Amino acid sequence: MEWWLAELLLAGTLIAIVLVLGPFIKRFGRSYAADVFRANPRTGKSYMVLMDIAYYLIFTAYILVTTTFERPDDWGETVTAAQMEVVLLRLGGMLLLMGVLHGLNVLSLPIIGRLLGLGRDLAAIGTAPSPTRTDGGGHPPPRDDGGTGEASAPPSTGPP
Repeated sequence: MEWWLAELLLAGTLIAIVLVLGPFIKRFGRSYAADVFRANPRTGKSYMVLMDIAYYLIFTAYILVTTTFERPDDWGETVTAAQMEVVLLRLGGMLLLMGVLHGLNVLSLPIIGRLLGLGRDLAAIGTAPSPTRTDGGGHPPPRDDGGTGEASAPPSTGPP
């Protein structure tokens, strides 16, 4: 077999793995992500879209970086055992990278979901921002206490 044919087969195999495993992982990961992000499903969907983009960027980059367009000097015209070892090493590297990144994602997803849910819970408690001026000053509006720092009493409706 010619050296370029082995390279072409490897690139095709890597592309096939990315195109088959990506949707496979996503299909079975949806319920896991939905469980983690049950308090905020929109965040979960956004997270899944961002992970898809990262997935395809990382593995497309791996394929492009490891592809050889010119026969290395130490390779012969036909594929030898040493050359096949390099090809399989690159294939194994791709699978190892996929496994490690997938494992990290599975382990970190509950932490991310909890952190994002915590932010939403704090917002729901009512930690409203302090009032700001409408004139663009960024300071609170002037107080109605005459500068004493004491709150003014509400007007009474009855006799004094």
